[in-house]
Amino acid sequence: MSLLGALTTGSSGVTAFGRAMTVVGSNIANVNTFGYKAAHVSFEDVLSSDFPQGTGPTKVSQGVGIASINQNFTQGAFEQTELQSDMAINGEGFFTVQDQFGRRYYTRAGQFTYDKNGQLSTDRGLNVLTKDVDPVTKEAVGLPKPLKVLGTIDPPVPTGDGRMDSGIKVAANLDAGAAVLDTPFDPTNVKSNMYNYSTTTTVYDRSGADHTATIVYRKRPDIPEQVDPNSGQVIPAIRNQWEWYTLFEGEEVGQRPGQMVAVGGGFLQFTDDGRLVQSTGGQFIAQPGGVDPNTGQPLPSGPPILQPAPVNPDTGKPQITVDFGSDAPQVIGISLGMGSNPDDPNDERTGLEGLTQFASPNSIIGVDADGHPSGTLEGIVVESSGVVMGRFDSGYMRPMGKIVLTKFDNPQKLLKQGDNLFQTSPHSGKAILGEPGVGAFGEIRSQTLEQSNVDLAREFVKMVETQRAFQANAKTVTTADEMIQEMVNLKR
Repeated sequence: MSLLGALTTGSSGVTAFGRAMTVVGSNIANVNTFGYKAAHVSFEDVLSSDFPQGTGPTKVSQGVGIASINQNFTQGAFEQTELQSDMAINGEGFFTVQDQFGRRYYTRAGQFTYDKNGQLSTDRGLNVLTKDVDPVTKEAVGLPKPLKVLGTIDPPVPTGDGRMDSGIKVAANLDAGAAVLDTPFDPTNVKSNMYNYSTTTTVYDRSGADHTATIVYRKRPDIPEQVDPNSGQVIPAIRNQWEWYTLFEGEEVGQRPGQMVAVGGGFLQFTDDGRLVQSTGGQFIAQPGGVDPNTGQPLPSGPPILQPAPVNPDTGKPQITVDFGSDAPQVIGISLGMGSNPDDPNDERTGLEGLTQFASPNSIIGVDADGHPSGTLEGIVVESSGVVMGRFDSGYMRPMGKIVLTKFDNPQKLLKQGDNLFQTSPHSGKAILGEPGVGAFGEIRSQTLEQSNVDLAREFVKMVETQRAFQANAKTVTTADEMIQEMVNLKR
């Protein structure tokens, strides 16, 4: 009976090491498979039995079996590629993909492409899961879902009304020595001799059409110190004041073509050392016509005059209202600087980030406006945070989605499903979703793929070890067979 046990023991070794060779061979075969994780075999003894003789311990193993096949999830080396859709994870976590039935799988292979619907997917058509992204903070919002990339149209965005730092922003210096102009300002037909300096930018209406906005600046005369005749109180001098106006070509705002028309404006106050104190809004007040004292005939009304108006408290910035011919006029915010309070030592504002008034020539530092026309996707750029930025032919980029990563407490117990995919098992632990670069999750490397972590030299050593173990167990089988044959021959 013991010889039959020896035969069984040797047979179990042949079987176990034959299977172990399959694992070694699989590792070697996948040495160039992106995202592949090497596996190794753990053995255990099986089926202990008792020998009837002896006074000491008599239990002996009757063979060997495979206890488990574990994955080695150490980081693989990186390989640069030219494809924008290729990604690698530098650190912990798995890309999360989903089939057409909603079943989720996990992979380290970021060799992604696009399916027939233009969605980011694996070569086998499983969709890569992402979350929507807040366009301002780039924080992920909502639930994981596939990301449509190809064929995406970016709708137009009009220039903003000043909320969330939108609208027109200007940074420039106005010459403190600028002359006060004698020519009256006519907002219905603005000429170049009516202002001291101008800056120009492009704004967008609700349909995505672009319009040229010109902001002009006109020095106001200083008002000397005066005495109030009623109270006798001294009225301080007023210096360093300017007016600003926003102009459009007449035809763009429903006015006479060929003329520059002011649609809004406001006032600026600077300190003696050139810092902006405040920028305020304004509104045009019509000048009624009078009567000619000589003839008694009515006189035509004069051009509208700009009067101070309060700033919208919701934005804290001046605004203009422009009629581009749509259903409703468009409100555009104008940011000329945060201002400052020189009399308040606790005021942290500098008065230098927008307009200034120094004794140097008029000069532009920067002028810009948000908004953009509609555009068609040209390509994507993946940031280290996992945000997929769409690059459109309008010259604008916006976030389209954020890659979702998943990690497990015990990833070695994930089940291989082929096609570089893993699936959860009862022993892999709970799937924890997260964002790249947050907490224990790794960052995304764009146009990069993670190579297999197979150590080829080590696998060849394991191959030799496994081969020798297989040969030794095969020898056990043949030797036990010969011994049984000798027993059979004893009766002759």
